[in-house]
Amino acid sequence: MEKEKEIIILQMLYDKDIEEVLKELNTINDSEMLYVYAYNYNWDNGFEIPKSILHKDCCDLSTALMIFYSADGERYLQNKDEKNIRLKEWSIFIKDLYNMILENRFKKSNIKFAPPLSKVQIYKLKKDIVNQEYIFLENIGDKDLNISL
Repeated sequence: MEKEKEIIILQMLYDKDIEEVLKELNTINDSEMLYVYAYNYNWDNGFEIPKSILHKDCCDLSTALMIFYSADGERYLQNKDEKNIRLKEWSIFIKDLYNMILENRFKKSNIKFAPPLSKVQIYKLKKDIVNQEYIFLENIGDKDLNISL
């Protein structure tokens, strides 16, 4: 990744408040920058920024899936009927993202994504999901951007 882009992402991660990050996200049209930012995102800062990323036209399937798993999407896949009032914001976020992925709202790109699951976890999930949901188990792309900043 270019140094200039890396500096912008670092500033967004560590120097800017949520409002400033949301403004900066509006100017980004680079799917790789979105992926690297989302990969390094601090989930203690809530769901507003990931929602904004997911609604960007340049957000690709690898980024959406990485966000899905970072937000504990595996738990959702295992038990889609679970109702957890204490985690209402998470439930809404993960269900919306799940539906967006199944509705093919994201394009595949060359950005690498591999589900962060063991063979045993994949085997167990395959028992719980339908064919349409196999997209959550796919490896995508070959450009590795899992860069910790």
